[in-house]
Amino acid sequence: MANPNIDRRQHTRHGLSCPARLVDETGRHLASGKTFNISDGGLLMPVPPDATANPGQHLDVKLSVPRSTPNTFLMQGFNAKAIVVRHDQAADGAGRVAVRFEHPIDLDIEV
Repeated sequence: MANPNIDRRQHTRHGLSCPARLVDETGRHLASGKTFNISDGGLLMPVPPDATANPGQHLDVKLSVPRSTPNTFLMQGFNAKAIVVRHDQAADGAGRVAVRFEHPIDLDIEV
Protein backbone atom coordinates (compact mmCIF):
# COMPACT_ATOMS: atom_id res chain seq x y z
CA MET A 1 0.00 0.00 0.00
CA ALA A 2 1.35 3.44 -0.92
CA ASN A 3 2.23 5.85 1.86
CA PRO A 4 -0.16 8.84 1.56
CA ASN A 5 2.29 11.06 3.49
CA ILE A 6 5.00 10.89 0.81
CA ASP A 7 5.36 14.19 -1.05
CA ARG A 8 5.58 13.45 -4.79
CA ARG A 9 6.10 17.05 -5.89
CA GLN A 10 8.83 17.62 -8.45
CA HIS A 11 9.13 21.35 -7.70
CA THR A 12 9.84 23.22 -4.48
CA ARG A 13 6.70 24.76 -3.01
CA HIS A 14 6.92 28.33 -1.70
CA GLY A 15 4.45 29.88 0.75
CA LEU A 16 4.19 32.97 -1.42
CA SER A 17 1.08 35.13 -1.75
CA CYS A 18 0.82 36.06 -5.44
CA PRO A 19 -2.18 37.59 -7.22
CA ALA A 20 -3.76 34.97 -9.47
CA ARG A 21 -6.85 34.55 -11.64
CA LEU A 22 -8.43 31.30 -12.84
CA VAL A 23 -10.59 31.11 -15.97
CA ASP A 24 -12.21 27.96 -17.38
CA GLU A 25 -12.04 26.83 -21.02
CA THR A 26 -15.22 28.73 -21.88
CA GLY A 27 -13.74 32.00 -20.60
CA ARG A 28 -15.84 31.97 -17.42
CA HIS A 29 -14.09 33.55 -14.43
CA LEU A 30 -13.66 30.93 -11.70
CA ALA A 31 -11.65 32.79 -9.06
CA SER A 32 -9.33 35.67 -8.31
CA GLY A 33 -7.23 35.89 -5.19
CA LYS A 34 -3.80 35.40 -3.73
CA THR A 35 -2.06 32.05 -3.74
CA PHE A 36 -1.52 30.09 -0.53
CA ASN A 37 1.55 28.55 -2.12
CA ILE A 38 3.19 28.25 -5.51
CA SER A 39 5.87 26.29 -7.35
CA ASP A 40 7.17 25.98 -10.89
CA GLY A 41 4.69 23.10 -11.24
CA GLY A 42 1.45 24.55 -9.86
CA LEU A 43 -0.34 26.49 -7.15
CA LEU A 44 -2.92 26.38 -4.38
CA MET A 45 -5.36 29.28 -4.04
CA PRO A 46 -8.75 30.15 -2.55
CA VAL A 47 -11.94 29.93 -4.57
CA PRO A 48 -15.49 30.96 -3.67
CA PRO A 49 -17.47 28.22 -1.88
CA ASP A 50 -19.84 27.93 -4.84
CA ALA A 51 -17.06 27.68 -7.46
CA THR A 52 -17.07 24.60 -9.66
CA ALA A 53 -13.62 23.14 -10.26
CA ASN A 54 -13.46 19.43 -10.98
CA PRO A 55 -10.29 17.34 -10.97
CA GLY A 56 -9.03 17.06 -14.54
CA GLN A 57 -10.70 20.32 -15.59
CA HIS A 58 -8.50 22.59 -17.75
CA LEU A 59 -8.02 26.21 -16.68
CA ASP A 60 -6.13 29.29 -17.79
CA VAL A 61 -4.04 30.86 -15.03
CA LYS A 62 -2.90 34.46 -14.92
CA LEU A 63 -0.33 34.99 -12.21
CA SER A 64 1.85 37.86 -10.95
CA VAL A 65 5.08 37.08 -9.10
CA PRO A 66 6.82 39.82 -7.08
CA ARG A 67 10.31 40.83 -8.14
CA SER A 68 12.62 43.20 -6.36
CA THR A 69 16.09 44.63 -6.68
CA PRO A 70 17.82 47.07 -4.33
CA ASN A 71 16.10 49.96 -6.15
CA THR A 72 12.82 48.59 -7.52
CA PHE A 73 9.79 46.41 -6.86
CA LEU A 74 7.60 45.08 -9.64
CA MET A 75 5.26 42.23 -10.50
CA GLN A 76 6.14 39.87 -13.34
CA GLY A 77 3.15 38.38 -15.14
CA PHE A 78 2.82 34.76 -16.22
CA ASN A 79 0.09 32.97 -18.19
CA ALA A 80 -0.24 29.20 -18.05
CA LYS A 81 -2.55 26.35 -18.93
CA ALA A 82 -3.32 24.22 -15.88
CA ILE A 83 -5.27 21.17 -14.77
CA VAL A 84 -7.28 20.99 -11.53
CA VAL A 85 -5.73 18.41 -9.20
CA ARG A 86 -7.92 18.98 -6.15
CA HIS A 87 -10.85 21.15 -5.05
CA ASP A 88 -11.88 21.03 -1.42
CA GLN A 89 -13.45 23.06 1.34
CA ALA A 90 -12.12 23.90 4.77
CA ALA A 91 -14.24 23.46 7.89
CA ASP A 92 -15.24 27.13 7.69
CA GLY A 93 -16.68 26.58 4.19
CA ALA A 94 -13.91 28.42 2.35
CA GLY A 95 -12.97 26.72 -0.91
CA ARG A 96 -9.52 26.15 -2.35
CA VAL A 97 -8.21 24.64 -5.54
CA ALA A 98 -4.87 23.04 -6.38
CA VAL A 99 -3.76 23.14 -10.01
CA ARG A 100 -0.83 21.65 -11.90
CA PHE A 101 0.62 23.64 -14.76
CA GLU A 102 0.52 21.66 -18.01
CA HIS A 103 4.12 22.77 -18.60
CA PRO A 104 6.27 23.86 -15.65
CA ILE A 105 7.02 27.58 -15.48
CA ASP A 106 10.45 28.89 -14.51
CA LEU A 107 9.24 31.32 -11.85
CA ASP A 108 12.79 31.87 -10.57
CA ILE A 109 11.60 32.28 -6.98
CA GLU A 110 14.35 32.92 -4.47
CA VAL A 111 13.62 32.59 -0.79
